[in-house]
Amino acid sequence: MFTGIEGLDWASMGHAYGDASDVPGLLRGLASADATEREIALDGMHGAVHHQGDVYDSTVACIPFLFELVTTAGLPGRGGIVELLRSIDGDGRAVEEMYFESDDEDEYAASARNLARAESDTRARSGPLLDLLDDPDASLRQQLPGALVQLHDDRRAVLTALRRRLTIEQDPRVLRALAAALGELGVRNAELAPQAADALTALALPDTGRTEPGLRLAALVQLARCAPGRLPERTVEMAVDVMREAREAEEEGAAREDGVPAPETPTMISYLRRLKASHRGSVKAPWATDLLRELHYALEDRVAERFALLEDQLRSPDWGQRREAIDMSGLLLTGWRGPHEEPVRLLGEQLREAEPRIARWAAAELEWLYAIGGPAAGSLAERVAAGPGSPTQAQWNETSYGAALSALAAQGDARAVPGLAEVLRFGHVPEVLGDWIDRMGREEAVALLPVLVRRLSWIDPEDRPERTGYLLEAVAATGSAEAVAPVLRLLRTSGTGGTRVRGAALRALARLGATAQEALPELRELVRDSDPSHRVDAAAALWSVGGEKDVALSALSESLKAEPWFHRHDAMRVIARMGTEAAELLPDLRRLQESPEGNGGWVAGTLAVALWQAGRDPEESMPALLHAWSEHRDNRPDVAEVWARMGPAAAPTVPLLRQELAAARRYDNTGGTARSRYRCANDEQLLRHGRAVIEQCGGR
Repeated sequence: MFTGIEGLDWASMGHAYGDASDVPGLLRGLASADATEREIALDGMHGAVHHQGDVYDSTVACIPFLFELVTTAGLPGRGGIVELLRSIDGDGRAVEEMYFESDDEDEYAASARNLARAESDTRARSGPLLDLLDDPDASLRQQLPGALVQLHDDRRAVLTALRRRLTIEQDPRVLRALAAALGELGVRNAELAPQAADALTALALPDTGRTEPGLRLAALVQLARCAPGRLPERTVEMAVDVMREAREAEEEGAAREDGVPAPETPTMISYLRRLKASHRGSVKAPWATDLLRELHYALEDRVAERFALLEDQLRSPDWGQRREAIDMSGLLLTGWRGPHEEPVRLLGEQLREAEPRIARWAAAELEWLYAIGGPAAGSLAERVAAGPGSPTQAQWNETSYGAALSALAAQGDARAVPGLAEVLRFGHVPEVLGDWIDRMGREEAVALLPVLVRRLSWIDPEDRPERTGYLLEAVAATGSAEAVAPVLRLLRTSGTGGTRVRGAALRALARLGATAQEALPELRELVRDSDPSHRVDAAAALWSVGGEKDVALSALSESLKAEPWFHRHDAMRVIARMGTEAAELLPDLRRLQESPEGNGGWVAGTLAVALWQAGRDPEESMPALLHAWSEHRDNRPDVAEVWARMGPAAAPTVPLLRQELAAARRYDNTGGTARSRYRCANDEQLLRHGRAVIEQCGGR
């Protein structure tokens, strides 16, 4: 073994931490009979020789020896080496999209050569992997199917080998890996997809003799990926049956599929394994939960099936599976338009769970879902009424009580007010507090004013500029004249918190309007201030508080010509609020409309809305609105709101809106997974206005 390793000049090569003279020792460590030594060596390969996916000349030099290790019969730990080789190959990575620390052209060229050689060498040497599918080592057999699909050039030979192995394989983990490889082969090779789908269909149907539940579920996942049209009509029921069987098997004492106990080593590999085990330890049959998550992603826009699966998960007696369902609910409900009422209600039911983590996780997702969270409001209110259970903490929002209180307040529910008044006396001030108050009734909002004013009187804005800004937005949201004095005090305090606090105070005064007349001298001075960061906010406040339109328009016109795009953007937002009172700025807006630099991305939406609000001319505004709609997805809710105000003049947009409303995904969902959360409330606004336009124009 390792023939020729001493003949290489390893010291002249490099890796993440210097010269590669230690690499031969790492390679020999991979061949050790001691599991601890092998894991330390594998960690060193990932941490230095293939650090964070980088490929060095030493990485390429290792490839022949790594394949030699994999093909050495009886050597333990070969599954981990196969994983390493797959990562070194890169699976078709785009070199031009990779990050290189150096701008040196020679170093870039050398790195590109290493990447190209890594890919060509791993694929050129992958032939013998096909013969290892019958190896006695199950951990190796589990890694081989995916590696063959990625590395082996003869796709038909791989398909034949995978199908043959399926007929004799007994290990459930390897069976699931074989099914996953068949699906991936079908995704990557359209001409082989029908044959892969045939094999997967035979595995998915329970009357074919294969009764292993994990294999059936794995086959369903892969059918959804490579041949969604071949999914059985009972896909949801079949997946639910597998979850029930897996759960019952665990409850009856069936052995968990944890494999050979791994060593405890001072490595990143060991740390990540422990972290994963701690997460999975609370879940019965974690492999089934993992597969169900994959099925969710594979089903993509089949919302009826996905919502049905989610509902079953949320009803599971296994709290570990419900924890996974809660996480999936945040992604699915914020990202897809579907029958959300029952899943939202079931999320609310989790607040009755004795395990406080479940309640906290569910409430945290419900805060994202405030726009559609009505079915859970009763459960949230019940949890809040039960009280915190212990003295409220400064970080009250991190408790299950605080999460429920936040979710209820996000809906603008009056039942959140007493709890908010208590925790805001000294605790955490949420960034979105002003938004919560905006959604409340006038009486509830004013009830929070005393505690907000008290907090503002205590705060040192130079020390806490962010928190000061949140409180200023919140007191302004109450709309009460009593909020003027504390806001004005902060505006008049020289140097407090810098630009951030002063801007927040100006925006608060703009919201308070005519009740803040005593602020007019300061506003007149600031609107002429040489600091452009205050000019737009001061102009908005001067118009709102004193109706001094001419001075405000002069400042806004100047800001529309400013070089930083954000000054122009802020000015356009103020113009939209002023409406036709800002009509004399229409020429400035038209000039921006003709400029590609001033009318791109999501700024195009702000410009189009300002153009409509200032001119109220459907014929002039429509091209700008249509441009904004197609220019950036984020513009769509505001553009649809303008069209809803146009009445019958918006008739040309009906086909566009019908197409949007027919989509399964929410407008800003571009296909994220895991912790992605989308702007559900904005999408609900878009749906509401889109339906209004269609109805106004005689449609349904």
